[in-house]
Amino acid sequence: MFVKDFFESLKKRYHYAMVVFKELVKTDFQLRYQGSFLGMVWSVLKPLMLFAVMYVVFVKFLKFSDGTPTFPISLLCGTCLWSFFSESTSMGMQSIVGRGDLLRKVHFPNYIIVASTTMGSMISLGINLCVVILFGFFAHAHYTWRVLLVPFSIIQLYCLGLGVALLLASLFVYFRDVAHIWEVVLQAMFYATPII
Repeated sequence: MFVKDFFESLKKRYHYAMVVFKELVKTDFQLRYQGSFLGMVWSVLKPLMLFAVMYVVFVKFLKFSDGTPTFPISLLCGTCLWSFFSESTSMGMQSIVGRGDLLRKVHFPNYIIVASTTMGSMISLGINLCVVILFGFFAHAHYTWRVLLVPFSIIQLYCLGLGVALLLASLFVYFRDVAHIWEVVLQAMFYATPII
């Protein structure tokens, strides 16, 4: 009885926030590709083009590899995951300032704007991971039961991206230099992580 009342009170308290969150996610995702010829296809093309450049430069010319025949799949997967982290933190950082007019007109928690932006990046990641899985089938990758653990890793990555985006969004409101600093930090982190 007590637990049921607790969940009912939570539902009443956050119902309006969830409605705003859903609408912001839908609107942000639609506006992201509005006016472009290819539209949402860019969410797949950007990581694929980055993968193609990295594959040609690092694997074909510089002969980087982890010694396995599935290295291209690992590289594509790492590129997609990095694209999500980079996009969610960069767009989340600017979301509060970019939606300041909405915050002044409608009262709701500020974190919903950042969370909706990162959720839009999460939708793009979901589309990209479908491409990675298809690419894996064509490349004859062997999937094991550990694939079932991937959603937990994705949730952890989303929480990390959301946390960094919330921190950066708070700082960006007062210090606009954070955007330039974060761009350099992202470049350094990309080459510091074992994607390549």
